[in-house]
Amino acid sequence: MVLEEEVEKEIFKKVEKYPKCKKVIEILFQDPEINALLEQANRVSIGRLGYNDHGPVHAKIVVLNSLKIYEILREKFEANILKEKIGSEEDVLVVLCLGSYLHDIGVSIARDLHEILGVILVKEKVKEILTSLYDIEKASKMLPIVLECIACHMGNLQATSLEARIVEVSDGTDITKGRARIPFHIGKEDIHKFSALAINEIKIMKGEEKPIKILVEMDDSAGIFQIEETLLKKVKGANFEDLVEVIAHVEGKGEFTYP
Repeated sequence: MVLEEEVEKEIFKKVEKYPKCKKVIEILFQDPEINALLEQANRVSIGRLGYNDHGPVHAKIVVLNSLKIYEILREKFEANILKEKIGSEEDVLVVLCLGSYLHDIGVSIARDLHEILGVILVKEKVKEILTSLYDIEKASKMLPIVLECIACHMGNLQATSLEARIVEVSDGTDITKGRARIPFHIGKEDIHKFSALAINEIKIMKGEEKPIKILVEMDDSAGIFQIEETLLKKVKGANFEDLVEVIAHVEGKGEFTYP
């Protein structure tokens, strides 16, 4: 898949100066157990329920967007890994990559409460990865933040670390027609699909009024549903209203900014 390959290249480019983080990405992308579970998540989400992509491609997009958001925020805001003197800048990226890639893995069991099921499912795997790179004390301090990223991404539990809040918002940025592609081809028809099919691209950049600007490019106003029901709810759930401005650009109709 061209999209998946492009996303992978962008991720590796962003972590190329960080050997531990690069190693974590390689493990995540190649681990047969992790990727079997993500493939199963798609069987449950798409095959059984008719929902959108919750598998490896979605996971990689969330990783990339988490890295983009943190790249902007770190100029003015300190991640909890740093603030609490747990680790370094690279360790923040490790947590973001692990939490982002694994956030939906619980869907392999069930869609309901999948964020909690995911924590149960991958706790030992995350511990295994972290202890292969860090001593047990440091790994044990990083582990709960990774699990927080997974447990809090739906907004049912309040994220308190910057890392987990970033993952929650990043999950809400994957709302383009690419994510609706599979359900569209299997004939699933609902407002989520039609709304997502209207959205061509999401751009994450430095903002003017707020630190981050998320520009949503769409060719039809149907895409507004995805913005309001998915992205904005994630922004609000993560308490990022003061950090993120969302701008919708509808082809032929101009732009408008969400407060």
